[in-house]
Order: sequence, then C-alpha cells, then structure tokens
Amino acid sequence: MKVLYLLDGSAFLYRSFFALPPLSTSEGFPTGGIYGFMKALFALIKKEKPEYFAIAFDMPAPTKRESLYKEYKAKRPTMPDPLRVQIPVIKELIDLMGIKRYEVEGYEADDIIATLSLMALDRGFFVKVYSPDKDIMQLVCDRLVVINPISGEVYDRKRVIEKFGVPPEKLVDYLSLVGDKVDNIEGVKGVGPKTAVKLLQKYGSVENILRNWEDFSASFPEAKRENLELALDLLRLHEVEGLPFDEESLRVKQPDYERLKKRFEDLQMKSLIKEVENLSKITAQKSLF
Repeated sequence: MKVLYLLDGSAFLYRSFFALPPLSTSEGFPTGGIYGFMKALFALIKKEKPEYFAIAFDMPAPTKRESLYKEYKAKRPTMPDPLRVQIPVIKELIDLMGIKRYEVEGYEADDIIATLSLMALDRGFFVKVYSPDKDIMQLVCDRLVVINPISGEVYDRKRVIEKFGVPPEKLVDYLSLVGDKVDNIEGVKGVGPKTAVKLLQKYGSVENILRNWEDFSASFPEAKRENLELALDLLRLHEVEGLPFDEESLRVKQPDYERLKKRFEDLQMKSLIKEVENLSKITAQKSLF
C-alpha cells in the first residue's frame, strides 16, 4: 500500500524553536529553529524512507477561523523575531530536499493536511500525519495515524480513545465541550474531561445537545449556546477548496545535495552537512527518492 507522509510544518517549527537553547551563526543570525526542524526531518527520512511526502505551513494572512472569531489563538504569544527570520530559510531547505510544500491563504496547515489526507484515502493511500497538535487527531481512522514528531507517540483509533475517552470522530464534540486553551476556545463552564465523555454518551453529539438545549441547559445554566456552536465551527477542519492532489508532485524528488551542503555551510551547521552526505550515500546505493 502506498503511504503518504504529511508534516504540520508550522506546529513543529514552534516546538523546534522553543525546545532548543538559542543558537546562531558567528554573524548573529539565529539558527535554533532551523537546526531543530532539519535534524528531525533528516531523522524522519532516514527512518521512514518516504516515497510520498508533503509539509504544510500556516500563512501570516488572517485565517477563516479568525474571521469567525477575532479572539481565536489570541492568547498565543506573538511570533518572536528570531523565529520569524528563520522560516524562509527552512522553506528554502525543504525545497532543496525535494519535498512538496503547501501553504494556502486563509487556511491553516491542519486544513491543508486534512484535505490532502481525505483525497489520499480516497485513492487508496495509507496516511501518516506528523503533528503535535491534538486537533488533527479527529482525522484518525483505519488507514490514518497521527504521530507526535517530538515524542514519537503514535495515535491510532485505540490510542485516541485511551487518551480522550472518545473515538476520533467525536473529538471535535469533546473539545467543544471542554474547550481548548491553546486556541483560546471556551468550553462549557463546569464541564471537564470526564463530564464531557458522559455527556457524549448521553446525547451522542454536540449537535444533539443543541437540539435538546432546554434539557442540557437545565444542568449547565451558565452554558452559552452561541459559544458551543462557534466552538464546533472553529474546531472542525476545513476543506481547502481547489487544492490539487497530484500524486506525482507528492513524490519526493532527488535532493539538491550540493546546494544543501552550501546552505548548511553558510549556516555553520557541520552536523547537518554530514546528514546530507550520509543521505546522498544511502540514495546512491538504493533509490529511495
């Protein structure tokens, strides 16, 4: 079975940046995010040897979710300048690696991954999504797993149920009830994880809660119907209209080894130059790309 690997570049970039101590070149250009991101990317490629691979990024333009709710992700700190200046370099390196890169104005990386995943599943692929965000776990099914690129933990259907108490298809309902502090999405006051599971066992879904609002609000008088409706809209992954699925473009191309080495020399990353050399030796022996 063909396997499509998808990486949430934006989510992973943040975690790569904050996970490492500040790094920079002798000229003072920050490189910690670049180093952490690329080190993990080389490790993934060496382990999985992907034939089909794409990396999705958020764009700085306002998203559709922000148009629905101005406070969406408002509590997240502003992107630090030392990270911001590294993003173009990371994207350049991805292109030199021969990996397909996506970003679509108005959509988040999660939406791009969801759209590509569903199209890949329709075409018989198995899909491996690398993301540290829990929202993406709503996609998990028999032929799609989510892997935390930092911890390496694999989330299949069984693991999602173990972690949240609900199956992947109910994760949006669950998060709508408990809220998501990371994205600044309010839950229902008085509803924690255990109560959310019990409510979904009783009502089946948030949509059914909304249909039975009088009964529900009798137990949770401080609940606001509009907040719950908004949470559903914010947490559901959106289809990116018109996003092409070209199987050949998703196939990993031959990396530009010489330009990669030159860029890592410029960035003073000797260990990553060795990664490029090791990768070129492997691909010379066996066609991985």
